[in-house]
Amino acid sequence: MNQNPKKKFIGTLSQKDLLKLYSRYINAPKVRFFKSFGLGVIPGERKGVIMKTLEGFKSGEPPLELYNCRSSGGVFNLGHRNQRIIQILKDALNGGLDLGDHILLSEQRALLGKKLAELMPGDISKTTFGVSGGEAIDCAIKFSRAVTKRKGCISAVGGYHGHTGFALATGDPDFRDIFLWNLPEFKQIPFGDIDAMKKAVTEDIACVILETIPATAGILIAPEGYFAEVREICDETGTLMIIDEVQAGLGRTGELWAIYGGLYPNEKVVPDFIVLGKGMSSGIYPLSVCSYKPFIEKAVYKDDPFIQISTTGGSDIGCAIALEMLEIQSDPKFLTHVKKMGDIFQKGLEEIKKEFPDLIKEVRGRGLMWGVEFYDETDSQLGMLSIIKEGVLLDYCHNKKDTIKILPPLIVQKQELNEILARIRSGVVKLKKVKT
Repeated sequence: MNQNPKKKFIGTLSQKDLLKLYSRYINAPKVRFFKSFGLGVIPGERKGVIMKTLEGFKSGEPPLELYNCRSSGGVFNLGHRNQRIIQILKDALNGGLDLGDHILLSEQRALLGKKLAELMPGDISKTTFGVSGGEAIDCAIKFSRAVTKRKGCISAVGGYHGHTGFALATGDPDFRDIFLWNLPEFKQIPFGDIDAMKKAVTEDIACVILETIPATAGILIAPEGYFAEVREICDETGTLMIIDEVQAGLGRTGELWAIYGGLYPNEKVVPDFIVLGKGMSSGIYPLSVCSYKPFIEKAVYKDDPFIQISTTGGSDIGCAIALEMLEIQSDPKFLTHVKKMGDIFQKGLEEIKKEFPDLIKEVRGRGLMWGVEFYDETDSQLGMLSIIKEGVLLDYCHNKKDTIKILPPLIVQKQELNEILARIRSGVVKLKKVKT
């Protein structure tokens, strides 16, 4: 008789019972929200680009298979439970690693820092680690204020940089008003409007922070030359330029960095900071980075080398996993694959738009990061639900609700992508039938 049965982690209770527990102990409004859309399901088994639910949309129904085209904003760039990453995790644990001590020096942080410096554009070669993207954004803004001795920050209307501290202050009112977090030095301007940027960036502005491709704002694509002009404005005013590539970076566009050739092939801009999160985890272990130019280190750490710390940020295990992820995702063959899949996906989405010109207004994106804008917010959200029920998990853009965003894992294969496109089309067909 087995005295130590293998512990079960998936399907410990029925989906119905787990929803009750989640409602009672975690977040009842969230459960009600998902149930109201008929999506009261809990993830179960997951592998590659597929995620299964514990049960179907109704209690007792068989589990659903969903192609994960939400990818949690890029957390699952390498898909669910990537075996190469899992093996590194096992090897790191068996090889003697644990979290490490954030105050002490670290072999793994040193190795990962070196790798990042080799891959970053220009002379960005220093890194401070965190756990979440919001934490890394906070770090970049704090450092900008320390360097410039200014308080102001310019961000984009509809942009999103996290729910913490200064990151929250850069975002839209929907996220910050309830917390009474409207800092007067933080201002928003329209994304892609260079004239608005010229007016906004004055000598009291510490930093400009922008997503290369704003996801929550609707997968917006800036006019060619926009970021180069922002760089010039920052240089002229002594303002630091922070680029948030939490979602658009790490190969999502088919180039490692969207700001450096991934948005426009001939447009290679070097900001003062690049911030990464989500995909740095490989879907296995949380890690974020705030990488920056060397002059910033001199200004921030000159009096106190412990002025910025994160207890579990840049853990030894997390760094070991991130190193393996970078080996995979910086490989030219991997990036070529993303470009090829991106071309297929773009063509397929544009064909769907052409078939339903009365529903879909625009398709826009790069690589495997796409937004489908509907003419009507209601159609967008009904379309999202219809597509999910066809077996493709995605969501709408919170700050531009007429647009659904689609981010397949970067490992997606042509056959899988064709199936995803077929299911998206089927969801739009059913939306069309409901409207007529």
